[in-house]
Amino acid sequence: METSADNSIAARSRQPSAPVAESVVESLLAAHKAGTLDEWLRQHRRLGRWLARHWLRPVHGVAAETLDTAHPAGAVALLMRWAIGQLRPDHGVLGEPIPRDAWLDRTSWRPVLALACQFGFLPVPPFRDRYRGHADEAAASQLCGLWSVGTSTYYRYLDKGKRALAQLLRDVPASAARRLALRHEAAEHAWRQTGLAAGAERQAWHARHASSALLGGDSASALWHLAHAGDTDAFIRALQRHSVELANEDETDPLMEQVAAATDAPRERFDLLLAEAGLWRMRGDAAREQASFEQALRIAADADDALMLGIVYGALGKFHEPRDLDRAFAYYQDSAECLRRSGLADDRSAAVEAIEEYVATLVRLAWLLVLRNDPRAKAVLERGQALCTRHTLPPATVAMLEQTWGECLRRAGELPRALEHKHRALLLYERIDDRQAILKTCGNLSLIYGEAKDFAKAREYARRVLALAETMTVEPEIIASTHMNLGVACFWQADYAQAQQEYQRALDIAMRHRLHRVAGLAHYNLAEVAYLQFKQSGDALDESRGDMHAAAAVAIWPHESDPTHTEATKRLKREILGPGDERARDRMLPSEAAAHYAEISEVQRQRELLALPGAPQEHVRAHLVIARAYLSIAMKEREAALALIGRHALTDSFADEIDALRATFSRELTREQKLAAQWREVTADLISTQRCNALLDQLIRAGSVNKSGYAELCALSPATASKHLVTLAERGLLVQTGKGPATRYTLPA
Repeated sequence: METSADNSIAARSRQPSAPVAESVVESLLAAHKAGTLDEWLRQHRRLGRWLARHWLRPVHGVAAETLDTAHPAGAVALLMRWAIGQLRPDHGVLGEPIPRDAWLDRTSWRPVLALACQFGFLPVPPFRDRYRGHADEAAASQLCGLWSVGTSTYYRYLDKGKRALAQLLRDVPASAARRLALRHEAAEHAWRQTGLAAGAERQAWHARHASSALLGGDSASALWHLAHAGDTDAFIRALQRHSVELANEDETDPLMEQVAAATDAPRERFDLLLAEAGLWRMRGDAAREQASFEQALRIAADADDALMLGIVYGALGKFHEPRDLDRAFAYYQDSAECLRRSGLADDRSAAVEAIEEYVATLVRLAWLLVLRNDPRAKAVLERGQALCTRHTLPPATVAMLEQTWGECLRRAGELPRALEHKHRALLLYERIDDRQAILKTCGNLSLIYGEAKDFAKAREYARRVLALAETMTVEPEIIASTHMNLGVACFWQADYAQAQQEYQRALDIAMRHRLHRVAGLAHYNLAEVAYLQFKQSGDALDESRGDMHAAAAVAIWPHESDPTHTEATKRLKREILGPGDERARDRMLPSEAAAHYAEISEVQRQRELLALPGAPQEHVRAHLVIARAYLSIAMKEREAALALIGRHALTDSFADEIDALRATFSRELTREQKLAAQWREVTADLISTQRCNALLDQLIRAGSVNKSGYAELCALSPATASKHLVTLAERGLLVQTGKGPATRYTLPA
């Protein structure tokens, strides 16, 4: 039989009204006193489910072995006892000793004491000097005697206690502090029942129950047990493996603080910060995620630990992937270098962790190359595949590799093979129960099935992600990308209105969380839809909307990290009238075009102009633009080589090659360029490059410079300016003429 209170409280999924809660508490207390809690729960099944959903999970997660799960009355009685204890003015546990003056004189204690004694949670202790009652006297009568109050006053105290208890129980979801206090009460109950002593026995008990909780899918209880078992490594692994669920648990943060306060080991603090960053990522708090990574970076730098540096640089690269591809690429390169320094020169003898992290970094580097449609991704993936073949690596690392192979093959147009790799990745992630990676892979499968024109499966995988996002915290990037993929499926079906809605949802999420890469893609897709709608309707508003999104796509893309995005967006309006079904922006490029996309694209445009009849001036200009593009490529490659030489102290090894390259450049340099190169080399210890260039410009334009002019030009004192000019003359860079105020300095003839 279910009462109206059952229906009222069940209709409110979170917090029932005060009158309903007070009515429920009244009947629940009466059932406890009468010893009929089991019967009460059978008669009020909805109320029992409400209590289980909001309050009993911590109890069962801690003390399940000492409670009869088939008869939840024991768990409810424990909950009631704890809840009444929470009403103590000193916030202690109900079973802790209560001072004499609290029993007799402190009126603030009387509501909780009346409640506990009236309903059988505490006996009334004898105070013979204050009141002499008889053995079977009711608790109400004894307390009236102890307090020297009438019955009406006593029941006012009792009603106040009931209201406070009802308010506490209706205040859901419970705070982290209350849930942790309830777990502690349940643990004390379990230890009393099993007779466990403090110390090693209890730590072993916590470790055993943590394993059971993980098997049962109760990650919050597992984390609590691991925190009290003193197993920091297992605690961190649980945080990493179950970040999706634990990001939704308020208890997670205070437990992390508790574990962090108990450890001084740099590596444990480092790993804890990385796990903490993962939780902030789940919650969409980029600022705190980055702050956690930076704290971890400081620990690694202070320890001068190459392995830790490699790990945190890789994590920072992953953080910047959706925000700034250039920074992500730089971090991944730093990660690979540090991991090599940690002992990967001979990968057969290197530590397993270093190899695992190195492969993960290679996969992430390959992923960035894939995002740029750079075919060099294949070579990087093959290197990672070779390491996986030689070493037994964790399923998560192998799954990352499969995931990236799938995207690489998708962009190469090999959709069946791409699906094979993605499904292998999904199987591995499901095997290790990595919820976040499962969701990301499902989103990717949605995109590939959409391109393969299997729209039913595309929608199925996308909606699987979005359905879970309604019940738990999911990375904003995954949700945004899933809306995008769902929009792509609608686009291929020519349902442009629905595609536009999905792209807009993706854009809103990306902008809210500063996911610039995703926002750029969303703007591009919205522009494409708008232009196609304009093609169908001729409505100028559609064209205007397309122009707006195209401009936004170019503007928001981070630092031109992917030139194909900018170029494709600029061409979009022009190309939209052509065949659209097979048009795909994200396809692999020729290797040289991928490395120097802007320059090679410019060369191709100028070659097209040269192929057509035209004025001589136009052809001359085209040849000069081509020459400038190739010169830019040469300069970029030279600077990249010099950077590596400097970083790895290889100057002596490549001195001849650099001299030969310098001679090649010098053959075509103007007098001004030669002077600039000579001065930069000779004056590096005296003045900055900027001041050097400014001085040369002045000498070439005016023919000379004096002391006051040099001092003003370089923001120096007259005395320092005089010393600099004398030194430059001594080095043969300047010639002094005149004396006193008429002294001038000129370039040698």
